[in-house]
Amino acid sequence: MRRLSIAFLLSIGMAGIAGGIILYRNHSGKSRSADGDAGRSAGKAAPMYVEGIIARKTIIPNEALSSGTLLANEEAEIKSEITGRITAINFSEGQHVKQGQLLVKLYDDDLQAQLQRAQAQCNLLGKTLEREKALLAIQGTSQQGLEVAEAQFAAARADIEIVKANIAKTEIRAPFSGTVGLRTVSIGAVVSPAHVITTLQQTSSLKIDFTLPEKYSSDVKVGSWVEFHTESLPDTLKARIYAIDAKIDPSTRTIRVRARFDNTKGKLAPGAFARVRVPLKQQYGIMIPTQAVIPQTRGKTVIVAREGRAVMQPVYTGVRTADRVEVLSGIEEGDTVVIKGMMFVKPQMQLTFTRVEE
Repeated sequence: MRRLSIAFLLSIGMAGIAGGIILYRNHSGKSRSADGDAGRSAGKAAPMYVEGIIARKTIIPNEALSSGTLLANEEAEIKSEITGRITAINFSEGQHVKQGQLLVKLYDDDLQAQLQRAQAQCNLLGKTLEREKALLAIQGTSQQGLEVAEAQFAAARADIEIVKANIAKTEIRAPFSGTVGLRTVSIGAVVSPAHVITTLQQTSSLKIDFTLPEKYSSDVKVGSWVEFHTESLPDTLKARIYAIDAKIDPSTRTIRVRARFDNTKGKLAPGAFARVRVPLKQQYGIMIPTQAVIPQTRGKTVIVAREGRAVMQPVYTGVRTADRVEVLSGIEEGDTVVIKGMMFVKPQMQLTFTRVEE
């Protein structure tokens, strides 16, 4: 009986050991299978979903944008050449005056008296000269006496011209036809050459001064048309370039350009700010959305898909519009450029495009 009990216990023990071995093998197999799956998952990273565009050559709307200032065709500050008291003002503020019109008169009674004296002296010397000529004809005087009389008469005439010139300085006249501005003086005021009496502007045509980067210096020609608009008049207006500065500003690397606008209808006033658009020669090139260009410390880059993976491609850009930029070098026609989802893309990352624009 005791032998049977021992045999029974041994059989139960052997069965438990066999079951344990089976369970261990099954668990080890599952662990190795799980480790293999994890290794395969680690070897294959999840792709990044992005949107892109295929680079194509197209007509570039080649134009240059600038800001300019409207200037009067002619403009002058009306000042006196001498210090004097105003005796008359012959214009109204905002009045259109003609070239040579008398605007302001200064006190000149003393000069008028000097003129009368010089004229009287000249008349006397003129009569003396006539007598010397008559005496010389009958040998009543010498040639030297005649020459002295001629010199004195010429000096008297010069004195008259000097006084007349001084009187002219008391008459302030319009140097050209135009519109006078607000006056800063009244009758009886004493003015000096430093005092601005008023301004005179010729606004039948206006100048537009603006600058362009030096790279456009060979594209801008005299006679070309430009478009502009101002805050006061949103209509698009046209002006013709009539002058280009002969040199490039070394401090700003820009060239100064001047155009003329026909303002006979008086639409605009000098001093206004203008936004200028200069059409340039059209050309072909690759244009991509501006958001595709990533600024870097030294240059710019775009993300290009090469064999399904992300490549950070340095580029050199050119003409820029409101939403697109020209790529001069770095990518070629047919390249797929990432335009959305760039923030999380890393070099050599697998890319999956959800949408691609042509």
